[in-house]
Amino acid sequence: MELKDVLVQAMKLETDGQAFYTAIAASMADPEAVAMFKQLAADEVTHYNYIERQYQALEAGKGWAAIPEMTTVEVLDAVSLVFPPEKQALTELPPHPTEADALLFALGIEDKSFKLYYNSAQVAADPEAKKLFMQLAGAEQTHFNVLMGRYESRYGYPR
Repeated sequence: MELKDVLVQAMKLETDGQAFYTAIAASMADPEAVAMFKQLAADEVTHYNYIERQYQALEAGKGWAAIPEMTTVEVLDAVSLVFPPEKQALTELPPHPTEADALLFALGIEDKSFKLYYNSAQVAADPEAKKLFMQLAGAEQTHFNVLMGRYESRYGYPR
């Protein structure tokens, strides 16, 4: 798989993530959980826009380029679709998912997203491509940490 193909997959991933987090936010009763899931949905839209801009640059023959807005995301030192189809994603959860159900599912998704971006960075030859994928991996790790922090504060260490 070429790295440009990974960008196409990444745009779908971010779109599916936004849809998932929006749907889960609508099903939560706790205002803090609603706010967290809505923020994660908004982040996914932002990530999509960065990835789409890079894809369009590659399509126009401009090559890999830095995404200035990503400078605040720490580059980490360290393939399959991550989200099941939209309707299926919600059916993998119980009919009326609890916050704990949603958090555990989202943790798994963020882990898979991180691995997609991290592994893509490992095979990237272009330094800007490597940097972009590591920044995206860093953003997914941040999401994972937010979700894990929420889970641990509400339910203790995951079972």
